[in-house]
Amino acid sequence: MSDDLETAARAFAAADAFERDAAALRAELRRLRAAGRVAPSWGRRWAPRPAISAALPRIAVEAAFLVAVAVFAGVAGFGALAVVLALAGAWLVVCGVEWAVRRGGVAAPAEPADESFLDALAPRVPAPESRPFVKA
Repeated sequence: MSDDLETAARAFAAADAFERDAAALRAELRRLRAAGRVAPSWGRRWAPRPAISAALPRIAVEAAFLVAVAVFAGVAGFGALAVVLALAGAWLVVCGVEWAVRRGGVAAPAEPADESFLDALAPRVPAPESRPFVKA
């Protein structure tokens, strides 16, 4: 019975210490908020969810293509090696599409053009006084 009383006494002492620490932390938080150092948690705004990537439809089509090749190879009764080779070929096709998309989407920086070349390409617009029906 004395062990139970000691355990209960330690539990009460721990609860009291926790309550004192919590009160001290609440007081410190109030002091920081009053000084403007901590924003209240209810005033925080969450960032909107990012938009869905434009690549999602392409990736979905590529995944459907891989699944379709696997299903076709399985339904057609191909052997295990033929199924593996068909899926490897389909994977290479998907890799080729991704490579082409990546290569087409990244443009190399253009070299600055020579000014005389740009002058040669510029359209020759006659002066306003030489154009008929135009008032200068």
